Amino acid sequence: MKHLKFQELVETKRVITVTPKYPPYDTSVGYALGASEEMLLMQEIVEFHLSGYAITPMPEIRAVRSKKAERALERIFEAEGLSKQVGIADMPPLNDWPELFRWLQKEADGGKGKLIQVQFFDNVDPGFSDEACVYGRIIGLSARSVAVRNFTETGEWESESTVIAYENLKRIRWDTEYIRIFQKHLPKA
Repeated sequence: MKHLKFQELVETKRVITVTPKYPPYDTSVGYALGASEEMLLMQEIVEFHLSGYAITPMPEIRAVRSKKAERALERIFEAEGLSKQVGIADMPPLNDWPELFRWLQKEADGGKGKLIQVQFFDNVDPGFSDEACVYGRIIGLSARSVAVRNFTETGEWESESTVIAYENLKRIRWDTEYIRIFQKHLPKA
């Protein structure tokens, strides 16, 4: 039922602040673009800039706010002419994790797939110390997990992939400034 509440925010093109269920409570601010029973799609805002897209699993959402502070952001975006840039040309599938990751895998970069950031929990008891993050390209999929070939902060591709169970996902991002710029400087994988 949670996703039905998000549908109204999507239809009215509202800015929202999402707080994750587990620490660290790193909120995400942005426009709600799509919602299903499984996932929430946002176009994130960082310091008055549209900063790529993020998908958060519905069960990982602790709270959502859309009040005066978010209305102020909407007014600023409208006054700055930025609200025309809000949206996504090709809506990703939001009902099934393997389907979403296949979509991300085939998108852009000559069919090599989008570079993505995946935040996840290393074990089944989520908590701050168990959170991990990889940046890279999807190289494998199964019914229960995704394999990502990670690049390091020094711009080198790791030789082994990281396998992440869908049930451990916290947030997936793509088209962020960090990823777009790093992609220009990575060696061919």
